[in-house]
Order: sequence, then C-alpha cells, then structure tokens
Amino acid sequence: MQQDSHQLVSLESHRTSAAPGIVLMAASLLEVLGMLHHPSLHTSDVAQAIEQMTRFATLSGVVHGVLITLMLLIAYGLVEFALRRGLLRPLIRAGGIAYGCGVLVMIGAGLVSGFIVTGVASLVPHATAVDLQVNLQILLLCRVLNQSCANFAVVAMSIGIVCWSLDLCRNSGSLRAVGVLGCLVGLVPALALMFGEIQLDVHGMTEVVATQAAWNIAVALLIICRVPLGSVRRLVSAP
Repeated sequence: MQQDSHQLVSLESHRTSAAPGIVLMAASLLEVLGMLHHPSLHTSDVAQAIEQMTRFATLSGVVHGVLITLMLLIAYGLVEFALRRGLLRPLIRAGGIAYGCGVLVMIGAGLVSGFIVTGVASLVPHATAVDLQVNLQILLLCRVLNQSCANFAVVAMSIGIVCWSLDLCRNSGSLRAVGVLGCLVGLVPALALMFGEIQLDVHGMTEVVATQAAWNIAVALLIICRVPLGSVRRLVSAP
C-alpha cells in the first residue's frame, strides 16, 4: 500500500512538473535565434555559390545540427503537453501524428540544407564549365528536395497545431485563448504557403519558426504555471 502511494505521488509530480514547459520555451526562443544565424548564399553565380558553400560548410553543419536538436526538444515539450491533455482525445492524437510527421520531414530538409549540399559542393569537381553545369543540376535537385520537404513539414506541423488548438478551444479561459492563438498560428503560414504568399527561403522559414514559437511559448506557460490541461484520474488507495 505504501508502495502504491509512492507511485501515485511520483506520477502526480511528473504530470505537474514545469520542466517540459521550460524546455519548450527555451528551445523555441533559441530556434528563432538559430534561424537568425542561418547561413545563406549571396550570389547567383554557380562557381561563387560553390565557393561560399565550401567556406561555410562547418558553420552550416553546426547551425543545422543545433536547429534539429532544438526542434526535437520542442517536440518533446509538445509531446508532454499532449500526454497531459490526454491521448484519448481524437484531436490530440491526430495533432500528434501530423506534427510528428512534420518534424521527421523537416529533419530531412535540414540534413539536405546543412550537410548534403555542402558535402556535394566540397566533393564534386568544379574546374571546367561542364563540371559547373553538372554542379548546378545537382544543387537544383538538392534545392527541390529541401523545399519539398520543408513545404510538407510546415503544412503538417501547422495541421498538428490546429488540431491541438481546436481541442483547447473546447475549454474556456486561458486554454481557449491559447487554442485561438494556435488556430491562427497554424492556419496563416499554411495558407500563405499554399497560395504562394511566402517562400521557405531563410527569411520565410524564419517567419514561420517565429510564428510557431509564439504558440509554443503560450503552451509552455500553461505547463510552467501548472494550468490543468485535462482530466486526471486519481487513484484512491484503500485504508
């Protein structure tokens, strides 16, 4: 009986811990900061572009590695939010699937941009005009892969945020306010992307990350302030 009591205390302590909220808030802010340091090309000439990519290869790898890590930390914080809200809720489950798919595909976009492109630039020959033409074709392929992954990921993550937010809108007070904010955060970037109002270059991706960070921080505050996110079944031990 005493062991059951200790397990109950441990379970309740975990469900009310502010640590996931702190991780979510810190990672969201650092992700925006990381995007502001994202390296970008400043030329349309193939030879100069390859030279810049080779020169910034280490920086690009570090920035994208950090961004991928922060994205996973954000996913951890949102998984904790979903667990506390309750996986028995259909919209929470749907949001988890959509957001999780988005994170996985966005990791692919980061790997292409941060590691594959710079690896190609440093390994393939580029001494002749034919070499440069081949380089251009490979880099265009990498760009298509990166943009396709990023576009899908942003839409999938937006759908996840909207699903979670619609579930929050069923409540009142601060939960509904965060839900309304999440609906806007999810819908605006996705619609802007689908209607061609935004391109996911460095600037456009920074805007998306900053927009999503606003909702992440709102959710983080709910966790940190220990706002009840869902009904929790309490175990009652017999005397």
